[in-house]
Amino acid sequence: MPSSPSTKLEQEARLAFDLLSRSQLSPEQFAALEERLLKDAAFRQAYVEQAQLETELEHQLCSAPSIPLHASRAGSRQWTFAMATALSVLLLIGLSSVVFIEPIRLAVFGSPMLDYTESRLSGPRPVAIVISKSEKSDGDSKTLLVGDRVKPGMLRLNRGQLQLEFVSGVRVLMTGPAELHLISEFEATLVSGQASILTPPETKHFYLNGPVSAIANGSSEFVYRVETQDSGSIDVYHGEVMASMLGDNGDTLLNELVTADHTAVFQGTALDVKTAAFAESDRISAMPIDDVALYPSDKYAQIVKRDNPLVYWRFEEGDAQGDLIRNHMSDRYAGQLHLADDGSMRMDRGTLHFQRSRKRRYLTLSEPIDGINKGEFTLEFWVRVHRLHWGTFLGLLPTEQEDPTRETHLCLLEYANRTNLVHRPATVRMLYRYPAKTYLGGLNSFSPNSCIPGLWTHVVAVKTDEGTHLYVNGQHKGIVDDLSFDDDSSYTVVVGQIDSARPFRQFEGQIDEIAIYEKALTAEQVKRHYETMTSSPAT
Repeated sequence: MPSSPSTKLEQEARLAFDLLSRSQLSPEQFAALEERLLKDAAFRQAYVEQAQLETELEHQLCSAPSIPLHASRAGSRQWTFAMATALSVLLLIGLSSVVFIEPIRLAVFGSPMLDYTESRLSGPRPVAIVISKSEKSDGDSKTLLVGDRVKPGMLRLNRGQLQLEFVSGVRVLMTGPAELHLISEFEATLVSGQASILTPPETKHFYLNGPVSAIANGSSEFVYRVETQDSGSIDVYHGEVMASMLGDNGDTLLNELVTADHTAVFQGTALDVKTAAFAESDRISAMPIDDVALYPSDKYAQIVKRDNPLVYWRFEEGDAQGDLIRNHMSDRYAGQLHLADDGSMRMDRGTLHFQRSRKRRYLTLSEPIDGINKGEFTLEFWVRVHRLHWGTFLGLLPTEQEDPTRETHLCLLEYANRTNLVHRPATVRMLYRYPAKTYLGGLNSFSPNSCIPGLWTHVVAVKTDEGTHLYVNGQHKGIVDDLSFDDDSSYTVVVGQIDSARPFRQFEGQIDEIAIYEKALTAEQVKRHYETMTSSPAT
């Protein structure tokens, strides 16, 4: 009489376990066992049962009165059982993570801080970047990290806080437990929990959907809470938000404008807007990241000076004499401040600060550098952007311009976000273009890693006779090309906006430790500079 399917499965599982315990599986048979454990749930269950049965039998034998056996056979029995059990555990852990690992990990470590499922649609670009999270690591290797770019998808925060900055410049702070669906750089849906929203002044619109759609235009700050599927509240701290309730057919049932110091409470189809006094201690908001100075050590400065830059601006206390910034390498090539009367550029706590302005404000050289493009050169600085935007860090420009109202560049370094070029958001762009009196051609490099708002970033641009090199926090992007020129032209530097003639593409943030070299720093030197600044200070 043939065996029943279940009996046959048990026999196959038992045979597989015995062969494994006796080390009688060939590599091909071992691979086949791995694949079957992964794909065949019934066989996997039978295999687990046989392993449990063997474990129980071993336990019973060990607890019974000892029976003298030949030492070598006893040792062999213990070794093969241990080996079989260990290999079985490795197989089941490695191949059946969904079935076994997740419950074990949840029991030991708890649930991960967040879960993110990317949309399966083909083609969407990143819509946001992770700029901070309350837990650096939560035991899940697949979790989002600070600096990760996020495409449309579902994000579930189980605990803690996670802050995103959308490519549009909108900042969202999630407080767990919460679930947010990212749709585009202008739209998201809060399914549950709480999200704090900060929109910049140039925001044309940002939609945060939920039981009620919150639509922000211009500068605003508000908190949206979803308590159940049809209830929650919107607290507006700054600006104004349009609360719109839609019917089942998609038609608008009502619109209510919620202004600063008001809250909108919704339940079902009822929406009540009333004044509110928000206690500062209870206020959880996505405020702009505050100013943080860079504190370079004396060791860092010594290493930079040892590599002999032509220009080294540090912006330390006492470095400013009128509108001139001291060059720590010589009495030449001081930095010259061109200030606006609105305080949009200032030197404070050892860094140079830039805010948006409708007026020109920039730092330049007090005298041009002759022939810097005749050979190799390096531009180096530390930068801390305040928000996602398109802004110029530093440009190397010819002193003689064919059009003084629209200056051209030899080398341009900028924060690239929502530009007219194809690239990932929040990157550093290096453009090298020669001859520098044209807008045509040039070598474009974009950093592979993100330049994260609120964090200091090391940027190094190197031009050699064989090509260009861009280093951002040590990560390298190079382009090979013949760049050997007999160029005796004079060049100057403009820091903080596109050029000296126009208040366009202004950088918003802080910059420090600017160094200009008439040589190419090596990869080892760049690494040494970065690691010296980021290493723990000596105690």
